[in-house]
Amino acid sequence: MQRLKRKNAKLFWALFWVFWGLEGAAWALRLAGEEHPWLLAAASWITILAFLPLLGAGVIWRRRLQCPNCHDRERSGSVRLNPKKTDCCKSCGQPILFDDQI
Repeated sequence: MQRLKRKNAKLFWALFWVFWGLEGAAWALRLAGEEHPWLLAAASWITILAFLPLLGAGVIWRRRLQCPNCHDRERSGSVRLNPKKTDCCKSCGQPILFDDQI
């Protein structure tokens, strides 16, 4: 049985949370920048650049975290970090295991 690499799931979550961190920073700059136009410009650029990590997370999910048994990219993916729990593929029904699981 083929297995997924846990580092890909960790990278997915890291990029996902970087996206939300940048969005939060842009939101805070927008609140603080009502009197300073350069803060509003910085917030706009941060908002635009924040979508790069989100795009990277989507690519990793579609290419590296899909079912290794049937390779169905439409329905089955796993980004679970807990090695004690497993997901099952919605297409073939096989468990989606990572390299550190039994």
